[in-house]
Amino acid sequence: MNEIVNNPIEHFLENWKQAKSIADPNAKTCTLATVSLTGEVSTRTLVLREVTNDSFVLFINNSSSKWKDLQETKHFELLIFWPLLKQQYRIRGELTEIASDVMKEHWVQKPYESKLLDQYYRAYQPQTSSVDSRDVLQSGIKELKERYPSDKDIPFPDNAKGIAIKATYLEIWQGSDSNRLHHRDLYLLSDGCWKKQVLVP
Repeated sequence: MNEIVNNPIEHFLENWKQAKSIADPNAKTCTLATVSLTGEVSTRTLVLREVTNDSFVLFINNSSSKWKDLQETKHFELLIFWPLLKQQYRIRGELTEIASDVMKEHWVQKPYESKLLDQYYRAYQPQTSSVDSRDVLQSGIKELKERYPSDKDIPFPDNAKGIAIKATYLEIWQGSDSNRLHHRDLYLLSDGCWKKQVLVP
């Protein structure tokens, strides 16, 4: 039975705040799964940057394979799991690239080392490409540190991208220790309204 309900992202935001307050080890991260043109599925852990009342925001470098997958197939799923809360979210939806001027404001807040990596992808090798050795990688980072000795010296690179996932599919799993009869609820956005289905766990 489909029941029209309130925006489930409000539920997510409340739980996210709780996960942070109890220092859940996964409170700041999420897992993104993508599919390539050849049908290969890949997953990776990312930082969950921001959540609005309709979207989940991630930063991605455009030299990465995940960026290529998202541009070519647009097949993906976002998974967020907080073990201390025994709470899991699966999210699908529509992708929107964050405007460059907005991305610049976000990028300023990234840690120094993360900014250096964005520059490394431009100056040396793209993300996920092979490197002869760890020493080669560290040598490149060292050179970039000499070029940009402070955080404010690093210019915003055009390869630093952001995406907003406007959720249209959101599944909530709540673990149960007592009888293993977990709770699973599916929320689907249709014609501007969220509808809820109870799923068999």
